[in-house]
Amino acid sequence: MTLSLGVCFAVACYYWLCNIDLGSLGRIAMNPTIIGILFGAIYGDVVQGCILGASINVMYIAVAAVGANMPADDSLAACVAVPVALVSGLDVETAVLLAVPFGILGTFMDNARRMVNGVWNRRALKCAENLDFRGMALCNVVFSPLVQFAIRVPIVTAIMWGVSTSTSAILEVVPQWVMNAFSVVGGVLPGFGLMLCATFIGRNYLLPFLVAGFFLMHIIQMPMLAAAVFGFVIAYVYVQLAFPHQEGEEAFDLKGLLKSPEGSGYDGALSKKDVRNTAWRVMLLHRFGNSLEAMYGTGVGHAMTPVLRKLYAGKDEELKEALQRHLLPYISEMCLGNCIMGAATAMEEAIAAGDEGIDGEDVVMLKSSLMGPFAGFGDSLLYSTIAPLIRSIFLPFAMGGSVIAGLIMEPLVRIGACLAGDWSFRLGYKMGRRSIMALLKGGFMKKLMTGAGVMGMFMLGCMAASYCKLNIVFVATNAELGTEYVIQDMLNGIIPGLIPFIMLMATYWHFSRGGKYGILIIITLVAALVLSFLGIV
Repeated sequence: MTLSLGVCFAVACYYWLCNIDLGSLGRIAMNPTIIGILFGAIYGDVVQGCILGASINVMYIAVAAVGANMPADDSLAACVAVPVALVSGLDVETAVLLAVPFGILGTFMDNARRMVNGVWNRRALKCAENLDFRGMALCNVVFSPLVQFAIRVPIVTAIMWGVSTSTSAILEVVPQWVMNAFSVVGGVLPGFGLMLCATFIGRNYLLPFLVAGFFLMHIIQMPMLAAAVFGFVIAYVYVQLAFPHQEGEEAFDLKGLLKSPEGSGYDGALSKKDVRNTAWRVMLLHRFGNSLEAMYGTGVGHAMTPVLRKLYAGKDEELKEALQRHLLPYISEMCLGNCIMGAATAMEEAIAAGDEGIDGEDVVMLKSSLMGPFAGFGDSLLYSTIAPLIRSIFLPFAMGGSVIAGLIMEPLVRIGACLAGDWSFRLGYKMGRRSIMALLKGGFMKKLMTGAGVMGMFMLGCMAASYCKLNIVFVATNAELGTEYVIQDMLNGIIPGLIPFIMLMATYWHFSRGGKYGILIIITLVAALVLSFLGIV
């Protein structure tokens, strides 16, 4: 059975719609597990679709567009591999391997659209000069998606058609040892994703917790939910020991910040509704016009348009200047980092009210000076620690066929991030620059990040033990005694999981020194082909 050209086009259109990128919420539809469940439902096997999608998801457990650069396109990997696997009857390991090259291809298409999108930022700046608000909106939410359509849909349609029509024929002529090598690579690829996540956490002193989780899971074989509880207890104890309370130490007053007076002291020029609407507009619209020139500038400028029009009503020249400064290049994490835009909104309110102690240059300086620190803070905490931690709890159930776990996981991650972004924006608006620097440097956040890192590393070790498969099938024979020695059993008798652990540590070493994912895949594939041909794996 092959996919028709119409089905291939429909898959390509779904992939395009996913990648229009409605902020963090839009990325729910891009999640491989969600894609697997969707195509599984279409082809009448939702459980197998869930298993395929979740197995691909493990490779990309910590994928985040850091610096607006997509390291791998997990949505394209799943959009191609899942339907092809369902109609061709591919096993999970082969489907995972099939997904890899398309995950890499997607990054080139994403950079192609970002290159073109610079045109729309320049046009948006001209629209701002003419107070053409409709033109600014078109540049961000219409023209940019049309560029995406032109780049993504034809290429993906052709790929889907070619892969689906040739898969069955290829499988019939490929030798068994080659298929076995593909299966071996597919079995270790989840470990690559998990180790890449460990390097994103970026704290080598936490590596023993990964090792502990790996071997504890091999020895005890506990359920993943029990492992999560165990990991939480370990993280809590570690934080208490690592950060003992000092006498006279001033606690970070998080509740005090939340209860601070609303507004910036300018007679409530903006209502609570205005502030909240702006927070969500920034989170949902900033990625539409993502470009190599202005990064999120086009989307941020468009998102800020309603609030700026209200603040500068009747002051056309000042409004033009405000619009143009928010269209300037800007790049940061836009959920926890949304407090920067909240503080910038409060500053715009002050300027519009005639506060002579602040001007437009101060707004630009605020954004440019804080976007770097908050990008590192938000990406590290949300997308390299908390998000993989939540996924590590739900993915094992989804890989076991639990559709409910697969449906809950990514919405929990993304909706939670958006709620954090709503709070963060309002916090920045209420308290300004001084407060967000306190939030960034406060001991509370350091404890939170450390505790999340401990639990995250422990859970990564547990998942690696459960889903990274690498076995030695070679059997040594003593002809004189007539005795066979099963190498894998001998190794398990020494240390269970020794071979996968060595491979995982080598992977961690590779990534921690800046090694490329693609190079590692090639090395692994070549090694698997050789070892499979020799009958070792």
